[in-house]
Amino acid sequence: MIQVANLSYAIGRKPILQKMDFSIAQNDFFLIFGPNGAGKSTLLKLLAGILPVQGGEIFIGAKSISRYSKKELASQVAYLPQFDEFNLPLLVRDILMAGRYPYGSFFKKYSRQDHEMFEKTVERFALADYIDRNIQTLSGGERKKVLLASAFIQDVPIILLDEPLNFLDPASAAQVVTMLKEMHEQGKTILLVSHLLQYFFPQANKMLALKNGETRYVGAKKFSAQLFQDVYHVSVKQFFIGNKEFIQFDE
Repeated sequence: MIQVANLSYAIGRKPILQKMDFSIAQNDFFLIFGPNGAGKSTLLKLLAGILPVQGGEIFIGAKSISRYSKKELASQVAYLPQFDEFNLPLLVRDILMAGRYPYGSFFKKYSRQDHEMFEKTVERFALADYIDRNIQTLSGGERKKVLLASAFIQDVPIILLDEPLNFLDPASAAQVVTMLKEMHEQGKTILLVSHLLQYFFPQANKMLALKNGETRYVGAKKFSAQLFQDVYHVSVKQFFIGNKEFIQFDE
């Protein structure tokens, strides 16, 4: 589904990502982690087509990302940034309907299918009480729910998320984790950047560890205390309760 080959990126003379190679299959849950400044957010922006590829290639399907129009890419990939960027007083209804952009044009009214998908999304994410509210009036958890709903209504196979639990209280974080798990179970391919490995490591089937723009590990998910020590300089433990997996950072 996604193939990254010899990918590099720099700002001026400073390398941000260096010679990355990995592949992502349909319905993978791909966890990306590493310390601040490792290049994680830059990688997501390259995969989302927000930043141009400087060196190497990114393929989505059999097609280079550079050959996709913005509308074509929006029919394949949804991107949720680390910080929500709603500086305009937009209604939740309008944000959700904007997710149907890949399926129409500026000269075409929303179709019956668009409206059906809107109703399905509102019900699925329990947004009936929010659709006519200004996004700026919502709490952090409510905004995250709207962002996830916007990815859902976009109805694309690949979802990219950058630190989706930032600034959320425990209850809101648990709700977002549950929603992502359900979307993955419904067949979505998820690439997720997070420091909060205790939430997402158990769900992942593949992982990428980055440090200083370099790949320290990429491949099938595996627990390695040595890898976490190398990347974060802290000890991490793995344990199971029944068949449920947990990891814990030592203080």
